[in-house]
Formats: sequence, C-alpha cells, structure tokens
Amino acid sequence: MRIKTNSLAGAVALAMLFLTVQPSSAQNGINTPYSRYGLGVLSDQSVGHLKSMGGVGTGYRDRNVINLKNPASYSTVDTLTFMADLGFSLSYSNFQENGTTVNACNAAVDHFAMQFRVLPRVGMTIAFLPFSNAGYDFSSSQLVRRDMDGEVTTTSYNVGTGGLRQFMGGLGWRPSEWLSVGANASFLKGDLTHSVQSISSSSNVTSRTLTRSTSMSALKLDLGVQTTVKTGKSANDRLVLGAVWSGFEGIDDNTTESDVHTTGDTISLTNAFALPDELAFGFSYFWKNKSIAADVAYENWSAARFFGQKYGLDRIKASAGFRICPDATSKNLFARSSYQAGVSFAQPYYMVGDAKGPLEMGVRAGISFPVSSSYNSMAYVHVSGSYQRIQPQCSGMISENRMMLSVAVSFMETWFQKWLVD
Repeated sequence: MRIKTNSLAGAVALAMLFLTVQPSSAQNGINTPYSRYGLGVLSDQSVGHLKSMGGVGTGYRDRNVINLKNPASYSTVDTLTFMADLGFSLSYSNFQENGTTVNACNAAVDHFAMQFRVLPRVGMTIAFLPFSNAGYDFSSSQLVRRDMDGEVTTTSYNVGTGGLRQFMGGLGWRPSEWLSVGANASFLKGDLTHSVQSISSSSNVTSRTLTRSTSMSALKLDLGVQTTVKTGKSANDRLVLGAVWSGFEGIDDNTTESDVHTTGDTISLTNAFALPDELAFGFSYFWKNKSIAADVAYENWSAARFFGQKYGLDRIKASAGFRICPDATSKNLFARSSYQAGVSFAQPYYMVGDAKGPLEMGVRAGISFPVSSSYNSMAYVHVSGSYQRIQPQCSGMISENRMMLSVAVSFMETWFQKWLVD
C-alpha cells in the first residue's frame, strides 16, 4: 500500500486569511502625500529574506526561497517540495516641512505566495500582492487677500485612497543545468480616488470639491532568464546572472473627473491610463554559507499616462544585499539562523508640479529564524527592519522618514511523498 501526504489544507487556510484581510483599503500600509501622484507608492514585490536584502531578486536563485522578481527562478524548486510565504508589515512615518512635523502609523498584509513543482524541471508560483497603494489625508491653507474686514484664507482638504492589487501566476523551466527561463502572467485590478475640497473663510465664497476617480484593470507579463555558472568544487559555489522584461497589455479604466462648484459637472475620460515597460538585470554570487546580490532596473514612465495626463519620468532603481548563515546544521538557534542586510535607491517616476518628485533611499536588515523542523517540514520566521528616506529634490517640498517592521512566515513541506508499507 502507498500513502500520499501533502499540506494543501494549510495553504488554503493561509490563502483565505490573505483574501479576507487584503481588500481592506484602510489597511493598505500607506499614509503619505506623495501617493497622490501616478499610481501611488509602488510595491517592491520582494518576499521572505529577499526583502531584507534590499529587495533583490532578478539574478537570485535559491531552491529554498520564493523569488517573485524573476520567474526563471521557479524551476529551482525541489521535486517533492511545497513552499508558502505570508508577510505583514507595520510602518511609522515622520513628515517634515518648514519646521512642522507630523507622524503616522500604518499596518498592512504584504503578500501571500506559494510555489511547487508541476513537471520535471518545471516549477509554478501563485501569488497575491499589492502593485501600488494610495493613502493620504492632509490639509493646507493659504492667504487669498487682506482687506478692511480682515484676512480671507482658503483651506484645501486633500484625501486619497485605493491602489492596485496583483494576482500572479507563473512557470519556470530549466532546459539545461546552466539555463532557466520563465514567465509570469498577472492580473491587476483596483480603484484610485483623489479629492480636494477648498473651503474659504469668507461666507461669500462658495466651496469647491474636485474629485478624480478610476476603476482600472490590466494584464502584466514578465519574461525572465537566468544562467548559472559553477565557481568552485562545492555545488553551492556559483554565480547567477539574470534578466527580466515586463510590460502591460489590455489596460481598461473607467475614469471620471467631477467639479462640484456651482454646476456639479462630471466628465468621463477615455484611455486615461498607460503603463510602462521595465527591463531589469541582476546577479548573485554564492560561496560556502554566504551570498551577495545586486539588481538594477529601468522603467520608461515618461510614456505613461495618469488620469489623462503625462507627467511620468523615466526611472532607474537599484538594490544590493548580503546574506550569511553561520551553520545550518548547528543545534544553536542563532547559528542556524540567517542574517541579511541591503540597500536600495530609486529615482522618482512622476513630476510634482514643475519639479521632479523625491528620491527614495533605504537601508534594511533582518534575521530569519528556523522555528520548526521534522522529517517532512521546515518553517521560518523572517523579521526585518528598514529605514527609507524620501528626499525632495527642491525646496518647499515635504521630506519623509519612513521606518518599517516586516514579519513573514514561510514553510516548506514534502508533497506527494510515497511511503512503502509492508
């Protein structure tokens, strides 16, 4: 008699938890005025310990890691292994402008991903994660005039919510020992709403509310390739090079602009959104119990449109990271754990009026604890902290210091293991 065992019930339970929590717009993890531009704050789409390595992944290849940055990496999953990863984050932001300081805290579910082998040399990954988030609520006042009756001011109340969510499915194939290729197909869907209400201190001036909203969907395609070169006698000593191209098709949006002043006009915009292509390159180098990795990507946001307007900027982003695991076979918990650190840099992808948006610079560090181990399963808890500086490129703009605590749980279990019973 042969008995099959698997952990499908656990995967389904995690997926249901993710789908229950994720749609809540109040928990999108963002509260920054810069999310009013473009599509909002873009997700780096890294999971597990790759997040604390600066968000690398284009050239990273490890059979114990789910790497959503390059679908070619999916083919490294072991024949009998099922992997899943679920992540959460808590962020604290400090905003500064002209001596004024404001703080904000937010929490979010980051991602759910699972990976498994479907055919020899072919791995599959399914994931749910955010593509972008928008969330802000702030006000500003300005003096309109000063006369005999006193000062007349106008206060603008700005509110924005929403974002795009991404359902991803992909395959990775390893036709030879040194070459792997892969593809992701993603369905993006979400809503964005931005409103500005202007209220005057004078009763003779009518208030005005401008609202832009859209419900949009799009298809995203990622094509990836990785090549592996052995650099030593050990199977773990290797150099991995990778590249990924990404593009969008089938963009559909229902976009309106309303001006509630005296007539309450509402207009509909046609083909209000266009999204960019991306080309990324990366490498990783593994030796003994260590690894380093770096990525660089180019995105042509200058060809994009947001609410019918073109104010995108071509963008370059880069990241680099390091990982070490002192002794994976040790009985000491801290020796078995792995330690990661990384840095990241990104140019803005949008204009703020006539000026370029802020630069994004970050540092991250984390630790991955093995929390359970049995004959057919292993689980890890990934804890990382990051600091990100949102640095304006001209005076008069808001600077932001963002600190984030991320926690992810990943597990690997043996699927379809066959036991021979006498």
